[in-house]
Amino acid sequence: MSDRFYSTLSLCMRAGKLTFGIDTVTEAVKDGKVFLLLTACDSSEKTVKEVRFLAEKHDIPFLPLDRTKQQLRATIGKLTGVLGITDAGLAASLIKAESSSDA
Repeated sequence: MSDRFYSTLSLCMRAGKLTFGIDTVTEAVKDGKVFLLLTACDSSEKTVKEVRFLAEKHDIPFLPLDRTKQQLRATIGKLTGVLGITDAGLAASLIKAESSSDA
């Protein structure tokens, strides 16, 4: 994933449009407030499976990240493996930045 992706993720945090932690993210998903789900690359298989299921059940895009929880801490200031983006526009920007980094 590109630097642009992670700078947008950092912007999400500063703008208050990021929820984190499996329990908090799950509640936000159930409330219809999450537009994109993310997991750190060192999240447990069980956690990734749970987030993937949540994404499929609620028809939310899901992206596994290429950074560890510790690396995410440097980007967003929180040690977490599960993230939910709560702004549709920022979620779309992240998806676009991720897809353009694949090209």
